[in-house]
Amino acid sequence: MGILSVNRTKDTFKDRIASQKQGSQEGYWIAIDNFEKFSMEKFGKVNIIPDMLSATENEVFDTLQAWINWNSERAQSTISVYFSRIRKYLHYMGIKLDSQDIKNELQFKHKVEEELYGLTLEDIQKILGNLEYHTKVQFMCQLSGLMRIGEIVQLRKRNLILDKQNIIVKIPPEIAKFNKARTTFFSREASVLLRPKLRDLDDDDLVFATNEISHHAETNAEQKLRRAINRVGLNMRYTSTNRYFINTHSFRAYGITKLSRHDPNFAKKIAGQKGYMLQYDRIGDDEKLEIYQKYESNLTIDNTAIQKAEIEKLKTEKDELKVLQKNLEIMKEDSSKYKEDNVREIINAELSKMLKNQDGKLIKELDDENDKLRAKLKKAGLE
Repeated sequence: MGILSVNRTKDTFKDRIASQKQGSQEGYWIAIDNFEKFSMEKFGKVNIIPDMLSATENEVFDTLQAWINWNSERAQSTISVYFSRIRKYLHYMGIKLDSQDIKNELQFKHKVEEELYGLTLEDIQKILGNLEYHTKVQFMCQLSGLMRIGEIVQLRKRNLILDKQNIIVKIPPEIAKFNKARTTFFSREASVLLRPKLRDLDDDDLVFATNEISHHAETNAEQKLRRAINRVGLNMRYTSTNRYFINTHSFRAYGITKLSRHDPNFAKKIAGQKGYMLQYDRIGDDEKLEIYQKYESNLTIDNTAIQKAEIEKLKTEKDELKVLQKNLEIMKEDSSKYKEDNVREIINAELSKMLKNQDGKLIKELDDENDKLRAKLKKAGLE
């Protein structure tokens, strides 16, 4: 073995993907752990990679098909993600899988898309009423900030700007999907509930999670939510996947849906989705916050807070109406003045025209009288 040779193992694979985001790294370990559990159950050993390296191509694909079948109770999308990660791991370990061979040799479950359940305000109120304070605030912030669960559990106090009624959230690229930083906001309702907790945190502390491993923090939040929906009788499941109708993503989806009804581009922007128009990339936080506050009542959960937000909205609209009415009055005065001046000009022009016509008539009459007088003088022999 040469000095440059490295014996590839699971540990060296860990070094290979060390530059990826923490969530992505954890995703690999979940998939590999799943594959090793299958290996232990099927073959009585955790690591079957050496056996796969010496096996025939057919044996390798038969093993992978058995693993896919072993995961049959999981959602098709989950199996696809697992396989994508296992394929990369096997490639690193020396087992190359051709795309066409995968298509020909492996059978995955057909994807079934059921109609997704739309979370209602009443659902949210029931669920939050059965959660302890800390978790309740987390979901209210996730909803009003249109954030992914993986983002909010990695949020730190230093990512928050606290000098306004609405907490401004600066999501850094290392925890955001697509590695793109963005700005979002927590509703005033959620901000009020969060501030007492923030007083006890240092800048580097996680705001909501207690576990630095994001996947574990996400799982913890999902488990708390699941217990709550079981208590309130909202534990419905999809037939095709056996997954719950309501999960941690449901709160983000609710916020996106509500805001999209008024300004879909702005909703995509603060939610970190692709396909929004770029005009929102060139405006400051104050202007973004002004747009957010315009529709904030749609992201408010407590009925009292909703009423308060609606009152504030009506006051703002009333003030805007007063400004509009004043502007209309000024325009009306300017318009009246313009009309008065315009009428005066028209009258003067008509008078001038009439005088001009009248002068012409008088001259003609004088010419006629002069001709008559000359005729008389000529007849009398006086001309």
